[in-house]
Amino acid sequence: MKAKTDSPISRLPAELLIEIFALCSLAASPDPYIPLTISKVCSFWREVLWISPRAWQFIRVQDSDRSIASIRSQIELWIARSAPLPFDLHLELADTTRLLPIISCFFPHLDRWRNCTIATEGNRVLTSFPNLIHSAPCRTLHRLDINVRGSDDIDDDEILLYSCGSTAFRHISMRIFVPKLPLAHTMNPLHFTHLNIAEHSFEHTFEENLRSSELLDFLAACPQLEHLHLQGTSFDEGSSPYQPTPRVVSLPRLQKLMLRCMCTQRSILSHLHTPALRELHLISINIDLMLSPYHATEEGDSDDEAHDFSQSPWSDHQTGMGLRKLLTRSNPPLEVLDMDLSDMRTKDFRWVFDKLENLKHFSIIGSDMSNKVIQFFKPMCLLEDGDGVNVRVRMPRLRTLKLYSCQQFSGEALVDALSKRILFTDKATPGSTLTEVVISDCRGFTPRHAQDLSWSLRNRLHWS
Repeated sequence: MKAKTDSPISRLPAELLIEIFALCSLAASPDPYIPLTISKVCSFWREVLWISPRAWQFIRVQDSDRSIASIRSQIELWIARSAPLPFDLHLELADTTRLLPIISCFFPHLDRWRNCTIATEGNRVLTSFPNLIHSAPCRTLHRLDINVRGSDDIDDDEILLYSCGSTAFRHISMRIFVPKLPLAHTMNPLHFTHLNIAEHSFEHTFEENLRSSELLDFLAACPQLEHLHLQGTSFDEGSSPYQPTPRVVSLPRLQKLMLRCMCTQRSILSHLHTPALRELHLISINIDLMLSPYHATEEGDSDDEAHDFSQSPWSDHQTGMGLRKLLTRSNPPLEVLDMDLSDMRTKDFRWVFDKLENLKHFSIIGSDMSNKVIQFFKPMCLLEDGDGVNVRVRMPRLRTLKLYSCQQFSGEALVDALSKRILFTDKATPGSTLTEVVISDCRGFTPRHAQDLSWSLRNRLHWS
């Protein structure tokens, strides 16, 4: 309906109309498109709305019976019309399934966030975030914690969005619970630098548990990651001809990777490109059950020729092959390798140790490594062209070695290997020699062996 020129409403100044429209957008109305609805009243109101950012500052999004494309279009329009003013977010969601795809549309505009409210189950508001009202000139996404649970296990009250830092620099972090990870193509890039994904499932079903292909697809939406922690449920994801082959995901800035309680370590490690990786932590990965075969056969998949004892031969195989693929593809400057209840085959240890030219710290707990693996710490004599002989050590920059609860190697083998290594590196590369050796709860290493090794290591040896 077109307003008459002599009507009282037409004589209101535009500034007053803008304030009225802004108040209307804040009203508790079921209509999330109030500015668009008002713009249909008359051309004058539409012209006023189209030039007044104030009327678009409150962005209400309802996800019921709407596609992500429709929601994205609404968000982009409101953000554009409210520029350059700050805006308030009010998200009304049926559940948390589409929270990340929706809220990711706002992440490119962090500098304009003022308040954020997330509500589920109708009008029940879960959390309000007034602590985002800071005049910091620089805001950046910092940490994202995702707990993947079945829909019946989700506690919406634990959704949290918070900021920290100084008045000059703000870190925006988020913790959410979701029934499953969203697909990468449904989201804007998530420029968080720290990501923690933990799967909490009390029932094992191939249909419900998080698959490596789904996890890697999600990681493709996180190109700025520097720290990544993945925690699974130690369930085998199985194999099927209909299961999609995981994609290779490039994380060019990733410096620290931690995998905990997983059976999919091979698939994950084999499909990551991490050229800047400096720390790798593999925790509680050993499992004594046979795992489903990998979707491809690769060099090194043959049986270990050493035939050494292992309590977890299947997970040892998966871990070793995953590390081989990761190091081959990425050639990262790895400095820290921490294996806590995580093990490999003898031939994998040799292959990996040969590749780790930059490794400074190696720690392993609960390994079945044999004397053959211990011998890899000794200097090697390599024949050069002609009659020359070159002596070198694997992991030439290794400075810290920690062995905990490793019961298969003998004390004699360890004394022999480390004494010869120290004798060589102390003279040849004094800046890259062992400075700390910790041996704890290793059955084959006795007080006599500790005394023998202390002649070479002196106060660098810590034994218990």
